[in-house]
Amino acid sequence: MPEQAVEHKRIFLALWPDEATRAQLYAHQQKIKLDPALHAALQQGRAVKPGNLHMTLHFIGSVSSEVLQNLTSALDLVQGNAFEMKIDMAGYFPRPRVLWLGVAQVPPALPALVQQTAVCVQQCIEAYEFRSFQPHITLFRKVRTPGELVQLPAIHWPVNSFALVESKTLPEGVQYEVLRSWPLAPLLF
Repeated sequence: MPEQAVEHKRIFLALWPDEATRAQLYAHQQKIKLDPALHAALQQGRAVKPGNLHMTLHFIGSVSSEVLQNLTSALDLVQGNAFEMKIDMAGYFPRPRVLWLGVAQVPPALPALVQQTAVCVQQCIEAYEFRSFQPHITLFRKVRTPGELVQLPAIHWPVNSFALVESKTLPEGVQYEVLRSWPLAPLLF
């Protein structure tokens, strides 16, 4: 009797922007794209599709449906707090050649959420290696070293949930699909 193929999904945990935040991130991406000072750096670069803009908490990789189910159950126990994130800086990672937007001041609830979710991932994913977390939203890939990065108005992102996302490779490019999201405890004023 032939063995059944086990279905795998390529997944990651992320902060997934609401539509208003996504529109602002996309507007910033377009302003950077049109900046004459960055024309040479972006010539070979690829813009991240607007629907794929997000902040990765943990890249997990390919997992079986059984591992995915166990991870989902573990994530049900996460008790994070909602927070506002101020996206107020641009940066460049030379090694992966990525131009990104990020935060000058990390809200305390963000590293707490990263740590809680890391525990869940480590419980469910054999040999998962937790890497240091630098909050950023990738705007462009395969960018040559840019000169001075343009200063853009801050984006205030109300973070009310985190998501489990699948990365699908399609003929038209990579597409991200939210499989499930978990709410964070509301801010109390």
